[in-house]
Amino acid sequence: MSTQQDAEQTLQLELARLLIEQLESGQIDAAGLTIQRLGAPYERELFEELGRLTRELHDTLRSFRDDSRLLELTRADFPDAKERLNHVITMTEQATHRTLNAVEEGLPIAEALHAKSARFAESWAKFRGRELDVTQFRELTLELDEFLRDATDETKRMGHLMSEIMMAQDFQDLTGQIIARVIRLVQEVEDSLVGLVRLSGERLEPEKIQSADAAASAKSAASAKTADDQLAAQGPAVPNTKDTEADVVASQDDVDALLSSLGF
Repeated sequence: MSTQQDAEQTLQLELARLLIEQLESGQIDAAGLTIQRLGAPYERELFEELGRLTRELHDTLRSFRDDSRLLELTRADFPDAKERLNHVITMTEQATHRTLNAVEEGLPIAEALHAKSARFAESWAKFRGRELDVTQFRELTLELDEFLRDATDETKRMGHLMSEIMMAQDFQDLTGQIIARVIRLVQEVEDSLVGLVRLSGERLEPEKIQSADAAASAKSAASAKTADDQLAAQGPAVPNTKDTEADVVASQDDVDALLSSLGF
């Protein structure tokens, strides 16, 4: 303990004794002043700590502002990501319209073919049962000729519509690439923000940050090994299933651990 600290402690003890004497003797006003003197060192420490925290926050925000990559993200990549997502919406909407239009056009054709086929099946059954006279058979023959001629054109049109539906699905590959790029951008932003929090934490509580980083690294390694083992045993991961949850949970837990260590 330094000489200055000894002197401050001695002064505090003397002020405490004086406060007791003043309270016992009923010197309320004087006791109030003594209480203020007793609290002065703590107020000074609080003020100094507040100033230090303000300086740390200012320096951190300045480093955040001067980060060229973050500037690039806000000025270029964010607007670019917005345009890309709008493009995904447009492509999806166009593909939906193409598919629905083809289905709306194809359904009546399919229904008409089904109805004609059912009618001819019934007439053919009567013909085989010798239930048709010559006139009815002649009418059946003419209708059958017309049906076969129309069926050729209609089935050709149905094939074209099926191709249109299939071609409309080509948006999935392109939109998947666009969304993957936007996801990488979001991940980069998250990494940058986590880096900012880590930078602030290292200045304020370096021991906690080092401990959190060590725990997060160990947890990530264990999660990665577990995920690799599961992947080898079960095959490729399937989206929207538990196959892909492990990696997401592991990475999010790392971020949560860091923020929790800083009291957020």
